[in-house]
Amino acid sequence: KIRSLPCYCATLRQAARAVTALYEEVLAEGGVHATQYTALQVLESASKLTTTELAEAIGIDQTTATRTLALIKNNGLAVDTPGSDRRQRLWSLTPQGRAQLRKLKPAWEAAQEAFESRLGRAAAAALKKAAYLAASKLAPG
Repeated sequence: KIRSLPCYCATLRQAARAVTALYEEVLAEGGVHATQYTALQVLESASKLTTTELAEAIGIDQTTATRTLALIKNNGLAVDTPGSDRRQRLWSLTPQGRAQLRKLKPAWEAAQEAFESRLGRAAAAALKKAAYLAASKLAPG
């Protein structure tokens, strides 16, 4: 049984693990992890992002973004092209990536609804707002 912990960090990690497990369960049949689905959503909304821009948008480190994008690329869901600097990669979805997002959208919406159902719509919205506020104020840079 989960305990109330005295540490903000540990408590947020508890919540993050529980939420991730919910989304992973719902998205599992699509062969995409929750982190990969998030990256696909971001690439759909703003193509030609660099790895760094994607990492910053999601709030993950560069290494994690590189690993996530490599998995997405290996599954044929995104492609990278050289940027102005040879080391820079610009990422965009493939037609297969767009199709996978459309296919998984009902499962993702089911996860969103399950989250709201378990917490209550108002509490879910308040938590999302508070978490975004914390992330935006505490993120490095």
